[in-house]
Amino acid sequence: MKKYLKSLICVSCGSKYSFKEIVYSCPKCGDTLDITYDYDAIAQSIDKKVLAERTPSLAKYIELLPILEPRKMVSLGEGGTPLLNSKRLAARLGLKNLYLKDETRNPTGVFKDRATAIVATKALEFDRDTTAIASTGNAAASMAGYAAKAGLTCIVMIPETTPIGKVSQSIAYGARIVQVKGNYDQVFDLVTQACEKFGWYNCNPAINPYRTEGKKTMAYEICEQLDWKAPDWVIVPIGNGCNLAGHWKGFKEFYELGFISSKPRIVGIQAEGSCPVVKAFNEKAERVEPVTPHTLAGAIAVGKPRNATKTLKALRESEGVAEAVSDDSLLEAQRMLASYEGIFGEPAAVAPLAGLMKLVEKGIIDRKDNIVLVITGNGLKDPEAALRTVAKPPLVAPNLEELEPLRSKLAT
Repeated sequence: MKKYLKSLICVSCGSKYSFKEIVYSCPKCGDTLDITYDYDAIAQSIDKKVLAERTPSLAKYIELLPILEPRKMVSLGEGGTPLLNSKRLAARLGLKNLYLKDETRNPTGVFKDRATAIVATKALEFDRDTTAIASTGNAAASMAGYAAKAGLTCIVMIPETTPIGKVSQSIAYGARIVQVKGNYDQVFDLVTQACEKFGWYNCNPAINPYRTEGKKTMAYEICEQLDWKAPDWVIVPIGNGCNLAGHWKGFKEFYELGFISSKPRIVGIQAEGSCPVVKAFNEKAERVEPVTPHTLAGAIAVGKPRNATKTLKALRESEGVAEAVSDDSLLEAQRMLASYEGIFGEPAAVAPLAGLMKLVEKGIIDRKDNIVLVITGNGLKDPEAALRTVAKPPLVAPNLEELEPLRSKLAT
């Protein structure tokens, strides 16, 4: 297959690096890197008709992915997730066109599988046999699953406060788990140092430039699923920021290739107890100031976002919006999404819905706009959160006499 990669480029100073070498962040200024392609050559190879004829998957966009050896592509069947036209929830909120990109359908139950498929493949291409990642649960499980598929050793480091149930998938996949006395940001730094010293392949979000390339495929699919049109708004949660930056890059690429005629405005949502990107964006700051996270939404409890430069740039370029939501609103959004649409998302995953309700109330998003919510992860990732808002089920003997008094409550 023809190679379309050009180089890795620093998002701050513009320095360029070869994709043939392992480079995580810019050696000159320390900021994150972006992947560049020969879009003119890509346009000569694919068009909307070609893409439409391919089977929905991550690999259908191979020309726009940083894979040099497709035969080494690691896959568990990620991508191709549905874009559901919301009816009941939209009616409840008084919205005309609401769509739900259900990323809970990915193999390990989370959108991160798109990024993990790419970095697992890059580990093989770079002849690395050991991968390492810092995580509070989701990225760990994803990396562990794909490492198992690829025959790679996977080292997962987690904060000591992480519930063991949160990493049960990683354990099942055979990952080597290390608990660290510190928060996520400290664990992130430790993994980065260990990879530099021991030669492990660093799969940490943001610092590995290839992860964003997997996440941008969500934007591709949204365009195709809306009949090659971009929505007015796409709303995503923000942790490290790779998700938001990936969506914006995907829409920009399809626009540059002429596949869509407009681009959406991107909305990033954080929890009020961990919202450094929201604060920086709304204060028009050039840099994000780290915070100490305090939120039940563990998947976005990132106090020092490593992809802040790309994220702020994407928000500004798209004329986007950044909003923070309370933990209580996350629990309410979780309940609403599950009870109205049958999608059980973890607290971080339903942040887009909590943010949407707040922005509609503020009059920033019009009820007639075309809106896509990206639901990033399955609620089974954090089952205890859902139990905070419900009463304990009644207990009865196995006979109708005890069930009868409950009939009216059960049937309403």
